[in-house]
Amino acid sequence: MKGILVDVYFSEALFKTHYTKGFRQTYPIPLPTTVAGMFGAMLGIRRSVLATEFNDCLFGAKLLKYKGLCSEKSRFIQYASGGIKRGAVTTIIINNPCYRIAVASSNENKIISYSERMKNYIHFLPYGGQNDFFAEEVKIIGEKDANETKLIGNYAPQDHVDKILWEKGTEFQSLPVRHRFSDNPNFYFIYNGKLLLKRENLALDDIAVYSLAEFYLLPLTDSVQENAGGMG
Repeated sequence: MKGILVDVYFSEALFKTHYTKGFRQTYPIPLPTTVAGMFGAMLGIRRSVLATEFNDCLFGAKLLKYKGLCSEKSRFIQYASGGIKRGAVTTIIINNPCYRIAVASSNENKIISYSERMKNYIHFLPYGGQNDFFAEEVKIIGEKDANETKLIGNYAPQDHVDKILWEKGTEFQSLPVRHRFSDNPNFYFIYNGKLLLKRENLALDDIAVYSLAEFYLLPLTDSVQENAGGMG
């Protein structure tokens, strides 16, 4: 199985968690569905056909570096039948992150075609979770062989993880994700550290990659704006 690695730099990013209501929390690393949207944007693939186009592909991402988090407060006025409601919403934003995103497939001709297309022309810049957080820079790292491994450096379902391997500067989060791996919703996210899995998983370098079929996708529609971002 062969894959492609791409480094994407943002000034700001926010990959909104699905479970927070009173404020906007972010996943530290874009999930496979979002990564698929990023590749779709760069390749110019219409959003409504992404799931079909990528049905034999695996996706993942790793946080290479960032400059901390910041919180922003937005005030709102909501008009409803019961009157006017005023309030404030806190938004958590990742500053200056760089992500290494990965796509892999057993269809090596497809991967070679994707690689050549992106090297020749980037159709749309991917965005960092919101359509006003466009990428500052995109670097095509190149093609890589995907291999089975138990040692990864990005994320995995909690039930798949045997041990967290801490290093100097390791940051770790456990957050709910809508997935089909098990009834346990939690995913483990790691930065500057490793996750030792209970069983081997396909990875490009240490970036574990997953099928979109294991995640719940948002309804897909077409527009230039949506083509520049993620699937969910």
